[in-house]
Amino acid sequence: MSDRAVNASIARRRTGLLLLACAAGLAVAGCDRQEPATPAPAEPAPAPGAPLADPVLDRAAILSAVDAGASRAAAGLGAAATTDPLAGRRFRMRIAFGCLGPEPAPPEGVSDAGAPRWSRSADGRSIRLGFTPADWTAGDATGGPAEGFEQVGGVWINQPWMRSEGCPAPGLPVLDAFALPAPPTVALALLRAEGASRLGRADDRAFTFTVRGQGDAAAPDPVRGYRLVLEGRLTPWADGRVIRCRVNRTDSRPPCAVGVVLDRLAYEDGATGETLSEWRPG
Repeated sequence: MSDRAVNASIARRRTGLLLLACAAGLAVAGCDRQEPATPAPAEPAPAPGAPLADPVLDRAAILSAVDAGASRAAAGLGAAATTDPLAGRRFRMRIAFGCLGPEPAPPEGVSDAGAPRWSRSADGRSIRLGFTPADWTAGDATGGPAEGFEQVGGVWINQPWMRSEGCPAPGLPVLDAFALPAPPTVALALLRAEGASRLGRADDRAFTFTVRGQGDAAAPDPVRGYRLVLEGRLTPWADGRVIRCRVNRTDSRPPCAVGVVLDRLAYEDGATGETLSEWRPG
């Protein structure tokens, strides 16, 4: 074989080896390569200028606003703004009652309107929950008749110094010979316009519910009382303010009434939060 033929053979072998090496390298690289992760789709950004929903005002928020209103009234200040920012806000007020047991009916001639209470039936087997709004159409502790409304019902908020929605802690002092019950100073005024829903109307009709035991057993006493639940929207009085307070004397807290329109009234079990009964417009 000539030298030229030998050199050509060697060149062909080298080329084949190089091709094999490249193929092997590509195979290894292909095994080690990972596909890039597909990025998660981004959440759409809120539309510019889109309003955020206002949270529902609870007992604590309403009572804090009442404190501010009472302070302004005692200081002789008028409304903080021409348009009350509370107007139209949704609220949910819980009023615990019957925490110390059944409440006897008031003496003859004394009305218990404006405050929920519970009592046992004559045979002791069932429990009756009852609430009738007070009639404040002609005026209340915070002022005269409400202009622009056909009727006003009243609901007193007990223990307004408590932001908690439940009963006071058990075992606390209740009453002694030198203490008198604190007079009510904070209320919801159920404002009813002409032709509006009758929910919360102050009349002879009470919102009642009967709690019965299971089978032949008598209904047990509640563990943590009951709760009256009032839901709706805060509504301004004729002067534009949602909270109306009046100073009767400088050494006592001004009574205040919060204007509201009701969408729902209900009773709850104070221990479990279970809804026992409810009423809505219609």
